[in-house]
Amino acid sequence: MTTAFESFKGLTRASIGRPLVLWGAGNIAVKTMRRVGDRVSLVCDNSANMWGGRQDGIEIVDPPSLRSRCEDAYIVICTTSFREVSLQLENMGYQAGHDFMISPILNDLRIIDEMENLHVRLLFSSGMQPSDDPLGGGGVYEIVVRGSEWTYRKVVSGSCYSIAVRGEHFWTVDDKLGLIEMGSDYNVIRNRPLPTRSRGHGLAFDDEEGLFYIACSSRDAVLAYDSDFQHCRTLPLSEKHEREGGPFHHTNDCCIVGDSLYVSMFSETGNWKRDVFDGAVVEFDLRTGKKIGTPIRDLWMPHNIAFINGGLMVLDSLRGALRGNNASVLGKFPAFARGLAHNGDLYFIGQSRNRNFFRNVGLSNNISIDTGVTVFDEITKVSRTLQLPSKVSEIHGIAVLPGKQG
Repeated sequence: MTTAFESFKGLTRASIGRPLVLWGAGNIAVKTMRRVGDRVSLVCDNSANMWGGRQDGIEIVDPPSLRSRCEDAYIVICTTSFREVSLQLENMGYQAGHDFMISPILNDLRIIDEMENLHVRLLFSSGMQPSDDPLGGGGVYEIVVRGSEWTYRKVVSGSCYSIAVRGEHFWTVDDKLGLIEMGSDYNVIRNRPLPTRSRGHGLAFDDEEGLFYIACSSRDAVLAYDSDFQHCRTLPLSEKHEREGGPFHHTNDCCIVGDSLYVSMFSETGNWKRDVFDGAVVEFDLRTGKKIGTPIRDLWMPHNIAFINGGLMVLDSLRGALRGNNASVLGKFPAFARGLAHNGDLYFIGQSRNRNFFRNVGLSNNISIDTGVTVFDEITKVSRTLQLPSKVSEIHGIAVLPGKQG
């Protein structure tokens, strides 16, 4: 069954040369009539006590008589039960879009309908301590969403941070095993432990050079590994770590766009341990390893970075904000925002228990301690949250799985 939403301009274009029939008597039909004028020939309704009556002077008929009364009708659904009526019309031989659509008056319900009928498979990683609980503790989890119902399960146990998908394989960074590659059945194919006291978080892939880049918060550096998982390069964030020991910057994620490596960090100047949270996204030249500049500043405990729809997006985590379009706030969320993905239409944003809520006093009037994945529409600002139990209190990375969803 297909639901067909459109604008009034689209309705006019789709119904050229055909009489209009409004399905569903009532206020929505009245508002629709005001926009389409005298093109309405009939009103059809499933309620028997409406048959033979009139809606603003237009006769109301029963569904079985519709074809004989108006053979080449273009039908406009004017009821909030549009999914049920869409299925009814398809069973009657009408085709969504070609023969009927939902009244543009109901377009406000479009995103709600899409959210409630979302089919998608996701992966998310959690850096919690490992646990034997199949539904709790650190690791990599799969979420399968089928409309209003969804399930989750742990597929890899560990303290896992970022998650990346390339073809049918998946990668994550684990405290113990380091860089991990998994197959389509989530079995571990290979891994490479990171140097001691690295604490790898963010993960990015350079397609041109075939290198993996791992943002390591305890080293104040980004480490590069080749396709054989051999360490081949280190990009320090500053000289502070080598000179004084560290960490000072607390980097969390990295993202590669062309020849640029973007790195998020708690403190650009390296003073977060002194309670200076001048969070930023800093850009490095991949070919020279030199710092280019700071395209995004004024962030508080930033984490995930992604290049989406031609723009750089970042999670301003403590403030619970998704930032993009020249670092403007695109959405705000009540928990600690960490984990970011996009399926070409919707954002998927991780919500972790806020362990720093005392810092949020004055920033938010609603500090959530819940965990989950929020599905967010940037245009309408409508969201839906897949709430997880407290035994999964942290989310670090999110990825949308390709192929047939749910």
